[in-house]
Amino acid sequence: MYDGPDALQKVIGAPVTRRRMLQLTAVTGVSAFLAACGTTGTGTSAPSGTPGATVGRSLSPTASATGTPVASATAGASATAVASARADATASAEPTAVATRAPVSGSFRWANWVGYIDRERGPRYPTLERFTQETGVTVEYEQAVDDNESFYAADLSGPLSVGQSTGWDLVVLTDWMMQRLVARGWLEQIDTNGLQNYPANLLDAYKTREWDPGNLYAAPWQSGMTGIGHDRGATGELDSLEVFWDPQYAGRMTYLSEMQDTIGLAALRLGFAPETLTQEQFDQALAEVARGVDEGLVRQLAGNSYVDVMALGDAIVAMAWSGDVQGLLVPDQGAGQDFQWVLPRQGGMLWTDNMGIPKGAANKAQAEAWIDFYYRPEIAAVVEAWVNYVCPVKGADEEMLALDPALAENALIFPTPDMLARLHPFAATDLDTAQRWQDAFADAIGL
Repeated sequence: MYDGPDALQKVIGAPVTRRRMLQLTAVTGVSAFLAACGTTGTGTSAPSGTPGATVGRSLSPTASATGTPVASATAGASATAVASARADATASAEPTAVATRAPVSGSFRWANWVGYIDRERGPRYPTLERFTQETGVTVEYEQAVDDNESFYAADLSGPLSVGQSTGWDLVVLTDWMMQRLVARGWLEQIDTNGLQNYPANLLDAYKTREWDPGNLYAAPWQSGMTGIGHDRGATGELDSLEVFWDPQYAGRMTYLSEMQDTIGLAALRLGFAPETLTQEQFDQALAEVARGVDEGLVRQLAGNSYVDVMALGDAIVAMAWSGDVQGLLVPDQGAGQDFQWVLPRQGGMLWTDNMGIPKGAANKAQAEAWIDFYYRPEIAAVVEAWVNYVCPVKGADEEMLALDPALAENALIFPTPDMLARLHPFAATDLDTAQRWQDAFADAIGL
C-alpha cells in the first residue's frame, strides 16, 4: 500500500457486528519509536514516499516459541478499568474549544477503515460523541474503506477527475495514495490558521515527508505493521514468511490486496529490501505472488475483510495488519480459535494512514475542526487505547502512561529494538513507476 514518502496503508470491509466492545488497552508512546523507524529499522532514513511507522492492538506482550514478541490474547482488567475511568473522566470534563477560529456547525462525512476508532455497542463512537458535544458538529462516520485502490476507484477517481465533489469530507488513506492525490491536485489544503493542536502536536518524525511539506494535505492518523496473522490452535507456532507459500495451507490463507504489503512480504522472503526494490526484484517478488494465486495456495486477496474470513474459520493464515488480529479477531474468537499476530523473522512492512480532505468537499471547516480535536493528546490517547496502533500525536503517550505505566511494556505499541530492525517501508517511486507496478500486480492476481 505505498508509494510516497513514509508510505502507508489501510481500509475497511464488512461490518463488525460479530465483534463485542473491545477491551481498551494501551496507547502510543511512539516519539522514540517513530524516530527509530527512519534509521534503526532499515539502516537508512525512510525514503521519500515510503511507509512510516508500526504497531498493533494488544495487551501485555508474551514471547512466542521463537522469541518473537506477540500480543497476549488475555485482556488486562487494569487496562480496562483505566480506560473506563478515563472515558468517565473525559465525558464529565468541561467542554474545551476546538480552536480559536470562528465556531462551526453542521456535519461532515468521514470514510475510514474498520476498527479504526474507539467504539462501543450500538454502534457508538465515544470520541465522536464528545466532539459533537463540544462543537455541535455531527459526524456521518462510515467504515467505507477496504483497501486503498478499491476505494480510490469506486469513490474518488471518477468525480475528482471531472471536478466534482466525492461526497466525502474526510478520508483516511495510506501515504502512497495520499501522494497520488496531492500530485493530481485532488486534496484540499488544510487551513491551519486558528487551529490550536494541528500541526503543533504532530510528532517530528512525520514532518519530513517531501510530498507534503508543512503537512498541509495529509494529517497522520495511525501507523502500523504487516506480518503473519494466524490461528495458532490450527497452525501451531509460526514465524516465517515461508508459510505463505506452504502447500499444507492451500486454500486456507489470504494475501492482501494492497500491492505494497503483499509484494513487500514476498520481497523479504526472497532476501530483498522492500525500501530499495529494483524493477528486477519487483518482477521476481510478483512472480512468487502470482504463483501462490495460480497454484491455489491463496483462498483470496482481501483488504480489511480478511478478518471476517478468518473469524469464520475459512482461513487460518493471513498477511495481516498488526492491530486487526488482537483488536478484531481475538475478542470474539471461538473456543477452538487462538488468533495471533507475529512479526516474521525475515521482517515485516511499515505503513502510515492519513486524514485528507478531498477536493471540493462541502464541509471542509468541519473536517478541519475534527483534525484539530483529534490532535489534543488526551483525545488521541482515548483513540489509541482502543485501536492500539502507533499514534502521531505528541503527548498522547504521557496521557496513557500516566494512567498505567505497565502499558509501556506492550511490544506491539512499543516495539523492541529487534522488531524495529526487521521493519521496512516500501520503495519510494515516481508516480509512473508506482502505477506500472500497481497495474502489473492487478494483472498477475486477476484483480
